[in-house]
Amino acid sequence: MKALVVNYGVGNIFSISSALKKVGFNVSVNDVLGRDYDLIVFPGVGTFSTVVKYVNSNTEVLNELRGEGTYFLGICIGMHIMFEYGLEGGFNRGLGWFRGYVDLIRADVKLPHIGWDVVYVDYVDDVNEVVANQYVYFIHSYVAYTDEPYNTYSYYGIKFPALITKGNVVVTQFHPEKSGKVGIKFLERLKRWLRR
Repeated sequence: MKALVVNYGVGNIFSISSALKKVGFNVSVNDVLGRDYDLIVFPGVGTFSTVVKYVNSNTEVLNELRGEGTYFLGICIGMHIMFEYGLEGGFNRGLGWFRGYVDLIRADVKLPHIGWDVVYVDYVDDVNEVVANQYVYFIHSYVAYTDEPYNTYSYYGIKFPALITKGNVVVTQFHPEKSGKVGIKFLERLKRWLRR
């Protein structure tokens, strides 16, 4: 299976590329989108205001690819950009694939939230089973505030979505590529889910 890791031009995307290769994806890193990929990954590097520049210049093709059934994985900022708007670095519109917006964690806690935390699951599905009640790695100050249904979450001063699946789009607040064996199991499960 072929995966594209989108290169926004910011940050280090070696870790996610390596993790995807480890579970058997043929990985390309590029800023050019195409129809020959099974999975397009928005990596967890950068800020909303920087990544939105890439999104704004590719919105039409991204929407077309999603509509045609290409699978997407958004990690951290890659998750955030798929909501309606974000407030990191000012007001910026996102893709709007999920209802809601992205803002700072509204709690009396130290930011950023860095480290290992448990992911809780209300009910198990094909994607979240391997992360249920497991520790995964987070590094973020912003979260999604949404009324989209989600059954996989964590806590850091507040409850926030840790993983949401909607059609052919999967987004995670945690970093699978930094989450050790659990993260690799998640990517393996995601790959099997794509083949179903």
